[in-house]
Amino acid sequence: MTRVLIVTVEPPWPPSHGGQLRTARVAEMMRRYVDVEVAYPDEGLATGQTPAHCHPMPWRPPSRIRTRATLLPHLGGHHVLPMLQSLLTVVRDRRPDVIYWSHSYLAAWAPSELRSTPSVVEFANVETQRLRTLVASARGLRRAARSAEAMKASRWEPRVARSADVCVALSEQDEFLLAKWGATVVLAPNGVDVFPYQSSPADGYALAMASYDYEPNATAARRLVHEVWPQAVAQHPAAKLVVAGRGSEALRREFEAVAGVTVVGTVADVTDVYAGAAVALAPATTGGGSQLKLTEALSRGRCVVTTPFGAAGLPGALSGSSGYRVAAMGPEFAEAIVDALADPAARHIHEHDAWQRSQALGWVRTVQPAAEAVCRLAERGVPA
Repeated sequence: MTRVLIVTVEPPWPPSHGGQLRTARVAEMMRRYVDVEVAYPDEGLATGQTPAHCHPMPWRPPSRIRTRATLLPHLGGHHVLPMLQSLLTVVRDRRPDVIYWSHSYLAAWAPSELRSTPSVVEFANVETQRLRTLVASARGLRRAARSAEAMKASRWEPRVARSADVCVALSEQDEFLLAKWGATVVLAPNGVDVFPYQSSPADGYALAMASYDYEPNATAARRLVHEVWPQAVAQHPAAKLVVAGRGSEALRREFEAVAGVTVVGTVADVTDVYAGAAVALAPATTGGGSQLKLTEALSRGRCVVTTPFGAAGLPGALSGSSGYRVAAMGPEFAEAIVDALADPAARHIHEHDAWQRSQALGWVRTVQPAAEAVCRLAERGVPA
């Protein structure tokens, strides 16, 4: 049977945030057609039972000098360098027909021995663009370091795209850019787990769900809590905000000093958190382009208030839905929150519209093009 080795940054199972969920669903979809194994650096994260064979590889943080003093991406070196020998051993032993890299910055560090195996590179983000947004929000030495990484990305990322046998884009904008770079591209946008519709509670809270160990999310949350939320409470005194997701516990003391804010922390299952929500908030203005938490909230029958940056990464199937509202951070964002909280009847109409549209985004459908590209590549043994 055809073997595919997925190389990623962490164990996909159990999926507790968007990146893990994406990789998990891609792996599960591919298992319908091929034998899938997953390799990742072992950073002590629990995995439990997994639907595919996993190779956690010994890892410890490498020298920052070693990963930054190179023309390759620092982030890729951080993950790949310490496990490189283990990865080579797995490839020699298992002899995969295709290597599927979950991020372009991982593929950038692939040694020459691995480049002889057909490769698929998923562009979870276009790093060239993501890093440029992070430069704008940084100061001092951090800004200089990010500027250097952005400059490096403008060189290594197009090269990775062109050298891959197939690239996987998550949005039409990314698909266009990768094709412009000369890559062979398939579009496989983020999908959703399909849930039955349950209307939001009339007195529900605003929910800010994200991974807060990712700086753009933490930065956006701070602005939401300290600048925008007090404006919302001034208009709607009963308003409540719940902050949840990986790493949010580190923000508890800071955020709960603000009236109406509760921090839940990391949650293994987000179902109950969404059940009590009236509206989900996605305030990020920097970072990657396709935010899975938006489609997840809409698929769970919850309206979303997001920024123009967040809305740009929504799948085309949701375009024009009244279930999300785009607002600039500041008074406009606060007003959109209040409108959603204060009018349950209108909210239920809008959230149901988004839920209906999201049914076309089941994972089986959205990642099918990626799975088919892998199968074609494995069968031919040459570029698809």
